Amino acid sequence: MTDPTLDKTLLTRIRDLIGPGTTRVGWREMVIAGLAALVGIWAVHALTSWVAGPWAALLMVGSMGAAAVLLFAVPHGALSQPWPVFGGQIVSAAIGVSAAAWIPDPALAAGVAVGGAIAAMQLLRCVHPPGGATALIAVIGGAPVHELGYLYLVVPVLANTAILFAVAVIANYPFPWRRYPIGLARWEEPPAPPLTSRHLQAAVRDLNVVVDITPAELDAIARLAIAHATQDNSPLQVPVGERYVHAEGGKTDKDSVTIHKRFEGTDDGHGRGRITLNVVHRQGESEAEDKGDDVGATGRPDRPA
Repeated sequence: MTDPTLDKTLLTRIRDLIGPGTTRVGWREMVIAGLAALVGIWAVHALTSWVAGPWAALLMVGSMGAAAVLLFAVPHGALSQPWPVFGGQIVSAAIGVSAAAWIPDPALAAGVAVGGAIAAMQLLRCVHPPGGATALIAVIGGAPVHELGYLYLVVPVLANTAILFAVAVIANYPFPWRRYPIGLARWEEPPAPPLTSRHLQAAVRDLNVVVDITPAELDAIARLAIAHATQDNSPLQVPVGERYVHAEGGKTDKDSVTIHKRFEGTDDGHGRGRITLNVVHRQGESEAEDKGDDVGATGRPDRPA
């Protein structure tokens, strides 16, 4: 007979390996993203066919199709914002055209184009995955693309990118929660979290990987998480922030929690510090003291001030 514990462990390991699924969205979000992408890609194909011919249009739509997924399905992703979109596409196109012009071997030129585009996008902090395809198309796009030379950066790359960007702004604007770019988005403000945006951004930097989320959206997630946490029926809820000093709660209505956060070396509330929690009974203190139940973080009985 199979051990259920072992099966659960195996399923957990498999789930960890394949990673979590993407965020679930409603039908309205699907319709908005799908229709906006339809309009954007139709316009891109029409423009590229007119400039570089049907074959180049097929290749170019491959790159812009990937960009459309980011702009319309993940409009608040860090890789979808204007600087990664425009900067990533243009710098990738420039490196692709240069590789095609200076390296005779197509295979080597293709590798240099994509590898160089990735490195340049990381250096300039404008990582945009479709940029890799844009660089590759500059090498394998054939004579119609090669004849464009560095004009390829302007038409079709910049023009197509501008089309998708404009459609993304217009299509998402009527919906405040998914406006693009994310600086235009508006959310209902739940209670402020005990952490500040500066703390959240510092935590992301400590990960030392590219995180596909903007600081504004990360802050919104933290606020919503705090809002959900306040709905829990936990016996004690203590928000620990920069200047929280008192909270009501505890195991019974007679309890209160005093939070002392002392910072070392600074007077402005920043830096490392020490937190002590003291649970104080308002009534029946003598009974608690006799039983030794009311002992604070220092190991000594605590009395209310």
